[in-house]
Amino acid sequence: MGFTTYNFLVYFLTFFILYWLVPNRQWKNALLLAGSYVFYGWLAAWHVVVIFLSTTADYFLALGMARWKAKSALLVWLGVILNLSLLLFFKYYFFFNLSLAETLNNIGIGGDIFFMRIALPLGLSFYLLKKIGYLIDVHRGTYKPARDFIAFAAYVAFFPQVLSGPIDRPQKLLNQLYEPRAWKSENFHNAWRLLVMGFFKKIVIANTVTAIVGQIFGLGEPSKVLLLVGGLGFALQILADFSSYTDLSRGFSFLLGFETTENFNRPYLSLTPGEFWNRWHISLSSWLRDYIFFPLRRILLKNKDRVPDVLIQSIPPLATMTVSGLWHGAGWTFTLWGIYYGVLIVLYQLIGIRGDWKPDNKVKLFLGWLVMFSLTVFGWLIFNAPSLDWLWNALANTPLYRNSNELIAAFVLLVMIAFYASLLVVKMLMDQYAKEFISLHAVYYACVTIVTIIFINSSSPDFIYVQF
Repeated sequence: MGFTTYNFLVYFLTFFILYWLVPNRQWKNALLLAGSYVFYGWLAAWHVVVIFLSTTADYFLALGMARWKAKSALLVWLGVILNLSLLLFFKYYFFFNLSLAETLNNIGIGGDIFFMRIALPLGLSFYLLKKIGYLIDVHRGTYKPARDFIAFAAYVAFFPQVLSGPIDRPQKLLNQLYEPRAWKSENFHNAWRLLVMGFFKKIVIANTVTAIVGQIFGLGEPSKVLLLVGGLGFALQILADFSSYTDLSRGFSFLLGFETTENFNRPYLSLTPGEFWNRWHISLSSWLRDYIFFPLRRILLKNKDRVPDVLIQSIPPLATMTVSGLWHGAGWTFTLWGIYYGVLIVLYQLIGIRGDWKPDNKVKLFLGWLVMFSLTVFGWLIFNAPSLDWLWNALANTPLYRNSNELIAAFVLLVMIAFYASLLVVKMLMDQYAKEFISLHAVYYACVTIVTIIFINSSSPDFIYVQF
């Protein structure tokens, strides 16, 4: 039940009316939990069993940490291991069994097909990070354990976020579940722009560009020109797709009286890989920073007399970004993509260019941006490639272009991608330089609404990040 489907819109409207008819916070939370479980279990009811049992386990583990301080470290490790075990089993079992099956088939032994058909519960990667962060915060003493099970379970399963985030911390979202909520006009005022842009970016931009990108990455041996067009197209597709999900998630959350985390801040304007990750998927980046990068760096700094400075600088970003790659998916392309960004961060640091680097003239600014944007597009080629062999063959063995017809086709596709990108660029420029021109913004929103309605009957494939 995707956000852009008629089923969801009818479901949300019904839920919205019931939610604001319920008189108090406790009943609102109970209805929110029930509604979230219905939404989450729409595709497969057994997914609800997984999220309920894992939520219950973490709820009692956190209470145990508060009650038995001496065993807090043991309990937090138990919780982290249980959550990671779920993730490893459901997300990576298929991948490693598939690799094993291929190996066995190559030597004449059939692989285990039955166990390779385990389905991945939707949103598992997102809500497990919520729960792991919660357990660590309770262990550190930076957050008190939840005693209201309904509120905690609603926080974990919060349906605007459960499939693809943002990954809100308990300090941000769970605290709001403890507070009374009454309808305010600001709820609609904060929501409608996000909803308009979310539907527009998904239905008009992402879905249209997906058709172009899919054709290119579906080729057996694309030329380098087509590969470049595909990389640029995917850069636009994944930004429009994922940021549209965040916009819709935040918009629906506002309508329910919740303020949630902004997940994107013009990432393609970044000058360094560190800055890119401070602007892209912000809730995941901050989670990785707080629970992997900083703890690992602190451990290394405590042993700085025995550990060379270059390792202290290199190991945390390499480890953090490798984990990011593994989190995104079970495949060698995702792993290499994570390592690639880890290496970029280390290299930029070694030459003295850190996340807050700002050049002193416009030429350096442009060149710094161009280099980083090119590196980002290449990273998306790794991320979206069908396989590493496919990518290597396209980079090393295929021609620049095969004939003039292919060159013309690539140019036409590039113009189409540039046109759809310009629709977002115009919005960005208006937000930055024309905030006070309310009528101009009104015209823009009216135009994108009309275009979205025109496009709305076209196919609406699922959001990219739902699979992660």
